[in-house]
Amino acid sequence: MNWLGLLGLASLIAAAGARDVKIERNSSALQFEYQWDAEAAAIPALNRKLRSRADAAYREALKFAREDQASARKDKRPFHRHSFGVNWEAVGQTARLLSIGAEMESFTGGAHPNHNVDAELWDRRLGRQITVPSLFIRASSFTASTRTAYCKALDKERLARRNGERIDGPFDECPKYGELAIVPRDREPDGRFEEIDFIAAPYTAGPYVEGEYGIALPVTRQILAAMKPIYRSSFEAQRQ
Repeated sequence: MNWLGLLGLASLIAAAGARDVKIERNSSALQFEYQWDAEAAAIPALNRKLRSRADAAYREALKFAREDQASARKDKRPFHRHSFGVNWEAVGQTARLLSIGAEMESFTGGAHPNHNVDAELWDRRLGRQITVPSLFIRASSFTASTRTAYCKALDKERLARRNGERIDGPFDECPKYGELAIVPRDREPDGRFEEIDFIAAPYTAGPYVEGEYGIALPVTRQILAAMKPIYRSSFEAQRQ
């Protein structure tokens, strides 16, 4: 068995012994929840990283909530308790890679909750996070092989939600990849990624009322050929 096979076996054993992590800290000012599942918790470095993120997010959210609470008391106005929640879930894994995505919800007393998204791709062999473009021989190849298809699919979905109408301005433009959560996904699952999801939070590709835009592009032979050889076995091309 090669090192990838051994690593895959070790990952399964570790995940079997790991448990989901859920951190809850509630007070009169803030309701806080931060969680990630066993697949992420099974990787010590990733588990520490997420715990550190949770601690930092809690400190920031609590500080802002307490300031708002004190301000409300001073101004003699109602205070609405803040909330902050993050849920990381594994959306696919191979012997080498673990792909996780996050949904984030927060409320800071405004007209509606705020929603955001995030994604992380973890390379077990390197022991760190990597980016989706770094999977490719040339980072520019990722954009070249997906940009046209993504923008076309997004435009089609937006027109469907808007009953064929267009909105002038930024909400009719194709978002930059840096504004999106980009996550390889294994839907079957069979230990290989067959699609790449491009997720735009509200206000990124459209107004708040349109919600989140998630566009899934299949892994094609062209995409697979542009990847570094060490990562190709983690993906499978789909028939077009």
